Amino acid sequence: MRSANGRPRAFPFYIVCDVSHSMHTAREDGRPTPFEVLSNCVGELLFELEAGDPGVSEAAHVAVVSFSDKVELVLPLTRPCDAMRVPALRPGRQTDYLAVFSELVKIIDKDHRKLSRQFDVRAPVVFFITDGEPYVGTSHQDVEVWAPARDRLASLQPAPYIVALGFGSVREETLRRVASTLRGEVLAFAGEVATGAATVLHGIAQAVSDSISASVNRNTAVLRGPEGMRQLR
Repeated sequence: MRSANGRPRAFPFYIVCDVSHSMHTAREDGRPTPFEVLSNCVGELLFELEAGDPGVSEAAHVAVVSFSDKVELVLPLTRPCDAMRVPALRPGRQTDYLAVFSELVKIIDKDHRKLSRQFDVRAPVVFFITDGEPYVGTSHQDVEVWAPARDRLASLQPAPYIVALGFGSVREETLRRVASTLRGEVLAFAGEVATGAATVLHGIAQAVSDSISASVNRNTAVLRGPEGMRQLR
């Protein structure tokens, strides 16, 4: 489907994955770690989009970014129909929000300028998946440190929708500060305590897939809440 100006549409989506120590610490019950579950879910998500609606596979452009003490562009912005495989996520140590938001500003701005040469580019959507509070060196990373970089990201044009998806030990106020709003609702979701990390992550993957498909088909941002998570007010 093309826009009124005759150019093909492009919907950029960024799946931002926390790969810090708490995500890959071995579990006493022998179950897969959140890191292992997330790694599998990301690959399955791209395959599902590629195998689904051809219009979605062509219009959606998906990138995967991992962060801990370092930020890595795991999969540059790619249409699902062109993605051969998703490189493996690599485990890290600490949780540096300043680094990831600063890098996302550069990545998304560069991608927008590149896509705009060929496509009618819609507002990007950032799915920010984390299980813990920002922590660098020997201390908690204060909101005053990382919030300006988050706000630079939110002020790009077109303004990205930032969906905060948190579980584990991340605080609700942190998720609210990360998230942007859509139609008056905060795009922040917290995993229910009684719901296991694996269930939450599978719910996130499905919600991301559904959101991408619905946004392309309805020609506007449609963001689904994951099963096993509640939207913050």
